[in-house]
Parts: sequence; structure tokens; C-alpha cells
Amino acid sequence: MKEHLALLGSVGLFSGIDISELGPMLSCIGARKKSVGKGRILLLAGDAPRNVGIVISGQVHVVREDHDGNRSLMAVLTSGDIFAEALCCAGVPESPVTVIADTDSSVVLLDFERILHTCTNACPFHRKLLENMLKLLAGKNLMLQNHMEILSMKSIRARVLRYIESFAPKQGQEVFIPLNREELANYLCVDRSALSHELMKMKKDGLIEYRKNRFVMK
Repeated sequence: MKEHLALLGSVGLFSGIDISELGPMLSCIGARKKSVGKGRILLLAGDAPRNVGIVISGQVHVVREDHDGNRSLMAVLTSGDIFAEALCCAGVPESPVTVIADTDSSVVLLDFERILHTCTNACPFHRKLLENMLKLLAGKNLMLQNHMEILSMKSIRARVLRYIESFAPKQGQEVFIPLNREELANYLCVDRSALSHELMKMKKDGLIEYRKNRFVMK
């Protein structure tokens, strides 16, 4: 765990906590590292969420399946991203989503009950952890609203533009998205071939330039 302290220290959940205190704190809240291969499940829909997860390396997908087995991509998580915190905070008995490794990945799992309740040693960081958790939940709510806004748009072109624009505040005019074409079509809830066709039309119309996962807005 020591080799990951610098990364963990940059995670929003631990904001304001000195890195010298991070090791003992992780021990106090039952942190454990877990390595999983591509396709392995970290949280299965229907199971009770008990751990908050932080991605250390690799890429993790949050997906939802309907009754017919159709899978919708809800979120793509990479190094430093956190998952299952909203489910744990809500106290849901069964997770509505599955969290699955899209590549060989490593995560740190935190016992939510030990985050929530002050230990017998009355460690001073618990209050800060709870404050940070509330901020994370607010941020996730904004991300969900953004996704819903994208899906409310009627045309594929409008959904693509709105999705790419969401990266601009951090990346500028040239953006790199974490999704391949199939994943992007899944996230936008559109047919993959229709998406590819629309991307070519948008390029021809001078709206965007792209190469694989890199896009430039015109």
C-alpha cells in the first residue's frame, strides 16, 4: 500500500489529510488492495455494497443491465476515480449496477462502516473523511445530471458534441475520451454503425477532427 500513498493522497476522499497520516488512516478504515484481471467483477448487481473502491491502475466500467440482458455503460473509471460510495451512503441492500474491470486493474477497497463510524481511538480524520465524502457525492450527482442531459438530446450529433464538450474545461479544444467506439455508442445509447456514420458526417461538415479517441472541436 505504501507505494500508492502519493496517488491516494491526491484522491478527493483524502483531501486535506496529510500524507504522513494517510498510512495509519488507511489501516484504521480497513483499506486493502485488490488486483483483478480483465472481465472480473468488483461489485455484482444484486449484491449488497459494503466497500468504497478507489481505482489505482487500469480501467473499470460501471454498467447496468435490463431484464433482456442489454448492457448500458454508466461510467468509465481510471486511476484515482472512486466507486460505490453513493451506494454505500444510500444504504441500498442490492446494487443496481455491476462494477467490472475493463482491463487488468488494481483497486483499493475501504470498509464503509469504518469510514462512517469513529473508531475507539477517536482518530481525528474521520470528520474530514465524511466532509470529503459529501463533496464527492455532490460531484457524482453533477456527473449523472450531465449524462442525463446528453441522453435527453434527440440527435446523435447533439449527443456527441455535448459529450466531447464536457471534457473541454479540463482538456481544452483537443480532448481525449476514455471510450472506444463501441463503448461510446453504449454510453450515448445509440447504434454503433449509426454513430460511426454520424462522426464521418461531422468531420465532413467541419465540426470536428478525430483520430481514434482524440477529438478536436472546430
